Amino acid sequence: MMDSIAAASMSMSQMQFASAYDTAIMKKSMDNMESQAQALINDMLAAMPAPSQYGFDVYA
Repeated sequence: MMDSIAAASMSMSQMQFASAYDTAIMKKSMDNMESQAQALINDMLAAMPAPSQYGFDVYA
């Protein structure tokens, strides 16, 4: 009886650890994707030409 209670407790603890580990890995992955997206947005903004000082399209 005591062995089954200890085994159930260990199993529950392992599941909680696995869940916390999976959550931490997912959060790290999402943080990494967020920083990549921010870098991409900054690169795209840097690639845009400066706005014209005139009120009309000078590239046409």
